[in-house]
Amino acid sequence: MKLKGIEIYGFGKFENDRIEDISTELQLIFGENEAGKSTLIAFIEYVLFGFQARQENNYKMNQLPRFGGVLSVENNGEMFRIERTKDRTSEQVVIYYSNGSFGDSDDLKALLKGMNRTSFRQIFFCNLTTLNDYQYYDEEGWNQVLYEAGMSGGASLLAIEKNFEKWQGEIFKPGGRKPQLNEKLESYESLKKKTNEWEKKNESYNHLIEKVEKLETQVKGNAERLQLLQSEQRTLDYEKQIFPLLKQKQKLHHLLDTLPEFDPFPEEGLGRFDKWKEQSVLLSGELESLKKRKQGLQAEINPDHLLPDAKTFLQEVSSLNEEMILYRGRTEERRRHKQELLSLEKTLESELQELGETEEKVKPVKTSFSGRESLKQITEAYQQSNQKYQYVNEGFLTAKEDLEKEENEYKRIKERIASEKKHKKGERESFSTQKRPFEMMAVAIILLIVIGLAENWLLGFVAAAIVIGGAILMTYTTKASKGGLQDEALIREREWTRQAEQIKDQVDRLNRAYLKAAEKVDLWEAERYQLDKDLEEWRLRHSFPKNLPSTSLLDAFDRVVSIKKLQTDRHQKQKQIEDLDSHLALLEDRMKRLCDKVNLHYQTPENAIQRVLQKAEEQRESLKKVDMAKSKLKSLEEQYDEVSAKLNSCNEEIKGLMLLAKTEGEEAYRTKGKAHQEAKELNQQLATLSSQLGEDASVRFATVEELEDQRQQVEQEEASILEKQQTLYKQIASEQEKIRLLTEDGTYDELLLQRQQKEDEINAYARRWSVMKVASDLLTKAKARYQEERLPAVMKKAEEYFKTITDERYTAIYPPLEGEPFRVVHKSGRAYKPSELSRGTAEQLYLCIRLALASISAVEMPIFLDDIFVNFDEKRTNLAKAFIKKFSKEHQVVLLTCHTATTVGINDKMHVLERSSDVINKKDHLMR
Repeated sequence: MKLKGIEIYGFGKFENDRIEDISTELQLIFGENEAGKSTLIAFIEYVLFGFQARQENNYKMNQLPRFGGVLSVENNGEMFRIERTKDRTSEQVVIYYSNGSFGDSDDLKALLKGMNRTSFRQIFFCNLTTLNDYQYYDEEGWNQVLYEAGMSGGASLLAIEKNFEKWQGEIFKPGGRKPQLNEKLESYESLKKKTNEWEKKNESYNHLIEKVEKLETQVKGNAERLQLLQSEQRTLDYEKQIFPLLKQKQKLHHLLDTLPEFDPFPEEGLGRFDKWKEQSVLLSGELESLKKRKQGLQAEINPDHLLPDAKTFLQEVSSLNEEMILYRGRTEERRRHKQELLSLEKTLESELQELGETEEKVKPVKTSFSGRESLKQITEAYQQSNQKYQYVNEGFLTAKEDLEKEENEYKRIKERIASEKKHKKGERESFSTQKRPFEMMAVAIILLIVIGLAENWLLGFVAAAIVIGGAILMTYTTKASKGGLQDEALIREREWTRQAEQIKDQVDRLNRAYLKAAEKVDLWEAERYQLDKDLEEWRLRHSFPKNLPSTSLLDAFDRVVSIKKLQTDRHQKQKQIEDLDSHLALLEDRMKRLCDKVNLHYQTPENAIQRVLQKAEEQRESLKKVDMAKSKLKSLEEQYDEVSAKLNSCNEEIKGLMLLAKTEGEEAYRTKGKAHQEAKELNQQLATLSSQLGEDASVRFATVEELEDQRQQVEQEEASILEKQQTLYKQIASEQEKIRLLTEDGTYDELLLQRQQKEDEINAYARRWSVMKVASDLLTKAKARYQEERLPAVMKKAEEYFKTITDERYTAIYPPLEGEPFRVVHKSGRAYKPSELSRGTAEQLYLCIRLALASISAVEMPIFLDDIFVNFDEKRTNLAKAFIKKFSKEHQVVLLTCHTATTVGINDKMHVLERSSDVINKKDHLMR
């Protein structure tokens, strides 16, 4: 069986992973530590053998949505898939064969030929953990390791043998004291000695025991006799119960013998005869009824009011009725178009009124797109001209206004200068006549006198001093002011002269601006004249009415376009109405012809279709009645034929029954039938009695009285034996009381009990020791038989492999024989013991023996090698790789490794396991 592919639904760290196209020769699986190599091997073991106890939680079974997976394998050229899945409650195994059939766990066990998980691990899985204690092995240890590598593939036999020796020594050793069985035997001897001493004192005890046993034997004999008597009583009671039944059975046999001839006669013959007779009478009456109904239906098939071509009429009516839907739709459509036409005419009339023209004047107007664009350009030019006129006119008016304003200002300043000169002359005259200081002196004297008289002369002098000081200050100020006023007037005169000159210059500048603005106005008037000329030419070119103002020409153009569209729509609506009128007239003409055909008066299409539909319904009902009558007539004819056939069948059945009964005539048949019925009832009663009595039912007495006498004798004997039993029970109780008094101290009984318990314990330990001894002997015999029968073949293969893998440095392997250890022969002729080999050579020898064992196994399985090159040097590694490649030609090999160097030279078929649990092919990455 070769492994072709792996699909993991969920197992440990793997979920929804695959390894496909596994090589049937050498397949390399690379993965770093904790990448999942051990989990992958555990998954393969799980699919083949299921879980070991308490192992599920190691692989996160409860944390995965789907647990398990599939192994795709090939066996003897046949491909199939092994699937094992598990949930919280159950586990399921299914084998999918290539022909579509299925297998279960029993088929898987048959396929594996009895192999279990342990043998699979020991034969087909190889690593070097067994040799981890290499440096501690003695010669015997090496012999055991290599011997078991060739026998079972593992080191379990060595452990089992050691355990057997250990367990036997713990239970029993000749001459020992500490083992358990030795201690129990010593204690038993002490108890035996004590009980022997007590047996000498128990002669009377034994005599009493013998007497009790004799009495119990008598009780047992009496009990057996009582059982026999009770059995006899039950037998007598049974015979008494069946005695009347046997008498009844004899009577029934006598009545059966007195009956007239009743065989042969059909089963349920009378009932069947009456049934067929009754059916014959009923069927005859039914035939007469059917014949009358057929005559009535013949008259209904040809009614007088049915048209000759009624079906053609119905088809034409159906067609007209469907077309009436179109007629109504077209009528409604015509009405709608009519309304739309009226609406268009009103809109057209309104548009013409808004435009102020008639259709005749609008009709020659040309409304092309280029015409509207040229009109739009002219209109936009008018708008720009109007805007320009506003700008030019505003500039002209502004220049005119500014000029007039500056001229007025110039005149005002001239007038001001003249007025200022006049005012200056008047001021000179007013300064010469002023006497204000003397007036202030007079006021000071008056204040002195008034304040001195009223308040205080000191205060009066102060007030007078203040007034006089003010008068003096005002005198000096007036003199200075007079000179300042003259200077100020001169400055103002010069300023006004300067301003007058500036204004004169501004007037000249504004006058020039005014002339330029006037020129712009003249230029605008010339451009406006050209626009008016272009507009007039456009009107003539497009036949546009002249009475429409130029400002609304673009709106008028759009309105004309709208009017022309309305005229086009009106024409289309008129054409649609004419087409609808044509279609409506055709349908109305067909309706008139149909009404004339069936003699109906035509008024309107709706009225006519109603009458025609009513007429069609009448014809349809008539046709339906005719069809029903025909169908009924056909059904009646079929019923008539069927009833006739049934009547003939009934008569045939009646004749058949008489033929079976070998009778002629109904009376003879009924007489024989009654006799047969009585015989049947008597036989049923006999059968009931026979089932109650049984086949061998009989009584030993002729009368019930004899039976009662026998029962009375049995009861008397039973009472006598019961009385004897009571006497025996009393004697036994008396003797047992004597025994109790003799052994009431309990010492002897306790010793006997202890002795018996000790014997049981010794027997239990002896059985355990015997089982281990037998198992150890069987294992020794099995090893001897293996060494004799199978080991030579394994060693022969291993020798061939070892020679190849060591590059013929070693030429032979000799297994242990008659006390001799394992030996390997060097090409020099020298023989070496395993303990004398280097670590690498010893591992090569171990590997060859393991592969030899797997190669001769009865079950062909892939061989899994886990990092077997770790202790090899480069040369040994290359030789081992070449050997594994050659070996894989005959046996599929799956090589697992975590060392990149191992992949060199054998990476033709490689899968990589990563710690992320994704199984991907990274051969190219590893080569780089």
